[in-house]
Amino acid sequence: MDAILTPRPDRVTEANHRVANSLSLLSGLVRMQAKQAGRVSRPFSNAEVRLMFDGIAARIATLGQLHRMLAHMPADGTVDLSAHLRDLGDTLVTAFSSEQQPVLIAYHGANCHVLARNVQPLTLILCELLTNSMKYAHPSRVPVRMDVDCEALANGDLMVRVSDDGVGLPEGFNTDTDGGIGFQIVRAMTAEMDARLEISSGSLGVTFCITVPQALVANAQTA
Repeated sequence: MDAILTPRPDRVTEANHRVANSLSLLSGLVRMQAKQAGRVSRPFSNAEVRLMFDGIAARIATLGQLHRMLAHMPADGTVDLSAHLRDLGDTLVTAFSSEQQPVLIAYHGANCHVLARNVQPLTLILCELLTNSMKYAHPSRVPVRMDVDCEALANGDLMVRVSDDGVGLPEGFNTDTDGGIGFQIVRAMTAEMDARLEISSGSLGVTFCITVPQALVANAQTA
């Protein structure tokens, strides 16, 4: 009879710690959304309620997918960000794409690696950017076309771009202060990572560009 393989105690402790942190983070995000909803004086429409629950479900699914991946590597391991982005995009397309409004994502780039212990905030940032485009790029319900690109820069930084072909941000939109819970999460997580977020918007869509500092990917780049 084959021996039954059991996880090492340190790996189990590490996994439990990761899950506990993620659950605490999700709880905080739900409280943020509830607080923001409480400031609205009018009743929410059915569509608005559905979008709120879709957003919560997307964050749970995203962190679930992340933990499935991290379960097979130590905390000091590295994550192939290009492959992770594909898995994340596929998870969200399954949640948001429909026959009435299909979502198509083209992936570009390779050889982008980040330390496993730093991947959670980046994953949440990308979840929010992807779901934002899927929900709002085309209010007219035409197909949403997106590009996701990861590039390792010469100075050791990583640059990740998420762009869509939609209607762009509203006129006068202040990317430093405006937006809902999604933008709040993006700004908070970007600050936590000491990353840089640049946003360009026009009639041909929105492009989000995140530059992840070399300190978070040190020794993670492949030769």
